[in-house]
Amino acid sequence: MTLGFFLWGILGFVLGGALGPIQSVFPLFVVLYGIFNALGEMGPGVATFLCAAESFPTTLRGNYLGFAAAVGKAGAAIGTEVFTPIQDSFPTTEKGQQGVFLIGAAFAIVGGLIAWFFIPDKERDLEA
Repeated sequence: MTLGFFLWGILGFVLGGALGPIQSVFPLFVVLYGIFNALGEMGPGVATFLCAAESFPTTLRGNYLGFAAAVGKAGAAIGTEVFTPIQDSFPTTEKGQQGVFLIGAAFAIVGGLIAWFFIPDKERDLEA
C-alpha cells in the first residue's frame, strides 16, 4: 500500500509538473496515465480492503469492510464535487489540470505517510 501511494504521488507530480509537454506526445500521456491509474489500484485500491480484513477479528470483519467501502465512496463523492471548483480556480485550463494532478499527488504522498507510520504489518493468517 505504501509503495503504491508513494509511486502514485511521484508520478502525479511528474504528470502535473510537465503536463503540457507530456500531452503534446499523446501516446506518452496515455501510457503514463495508464500507469498512474494502475498505481492507484496498487496503493489504496484493493489494499484498503486487505488492510481492513487483516486488522479485525473474523466476527467483525464484514462490518469493517463495509465501513471501509463507505468511507471510500464518501471520499469519491467529495472528490468529484470539489474537482471542478479546484480546476476552475486556476487562470487557464492547462494550469487547472496541472493543479488537480499536483493536489492529488500531494494527497497520495500523505496517504503513503499514513500507511507507513500508522498501519502495522500483520504476519498472521486471515483465518486466525
